[in-house]
Amino acid sequence: MKSPNGSLYTRSLLSALSIVALWSTAGTCAPTADPSMDAVKTAENLMKKDKFKDARSKLDEAIKANAGNARAYSDRALANDRLGRYNEAVEDATKALQIDTKSAAAYINRGWAYNKTRRYKQALDDLNHAIEIDASLPMAYVNRAHAYNGLGQYDKAIADAEKVAEMKSPHARALALINKSHALHMQGNNNDAADAATLALQINAKLPTAYVNRGRSQAKQGYHDKAVDDFSKALKYNGRLAHVYHHRAVSYKALGSEKLAQSDYDTAKKMGFKPSSVTKVADPR
Repeated sequence: MKSPNGSLYTRSLLSALSIVALWSTAGTCAPTADPSMDAVKTAENLMKKDKFKDARSKLDEAIKANAGNARAYSDRALANDRLGRYNEAVEDATKALQIDTKSAAAYINRGWAYNKTRRYKQALDDLNHAIEIDASLPMAYVNRAHAYNGLGQYDKAIADAEKVAEMKSPHARALALINKSHALHMQGNNNDAADAATLALQINAKLPTAYVNRGRSQAKQGYHDKAVDDFSKALKYNGRLAHVYHHRAVSYKALGSEKLAQSDYDTAKKMGFKPSSVTKVADPR
């Protein structure tokens, strides 16, 4: 689950995520007579196509037309999240909740923005609220698993991922498997971590973070040739992941490919890589 590293997914599957977290998950819809709703619906269609900047402009129009439209604020929180504007995402979701305290979508969107800024305890609170409102929303569990990973509560992250496995959304299952893979990796269970990442890739073969997680687990088991292949695939789909260049450099070095390793180390450094980010919680989205 946009982000500081850019889009981690492909339009075919990840555009579905936008809709999962949209107001359609929140329950009550604004009256069709509301003049702002045309702009909201246009924005939601734009987000399905990953056009988040255009969607945000439409949501600005909606809010100008009706400052009491909670759905517009909740959707704009999601658009801001995809644009990397996390503080604004929190502000918009908070506004939506001031208007409608039972908006599960707003809690999910604010929880994800808290995750992206590593405010995991606040994320956990929001996602618990979302699940209390509607326990059937898979993205609430996906995002809560991410928060649990951030807090180092890996068994709980795995439990949430397994809840999603029982739900009908293939996309959410793929993201949950990425969270599960990260948790297993952090517990030292690298064989099962690699298997979980493989299952995610069977759902969508173009998820960079799944390749990253599998590559890390392969490297920990000494399969550096396989790790290099996975890291290279991750970079094919998102070349802005500095920590992946670092991981690939480590595996290249283990394979004796010193020049390739140094090139990747240099690239990671130029991109602002810091060693403290090596074990950061993987963004499943």
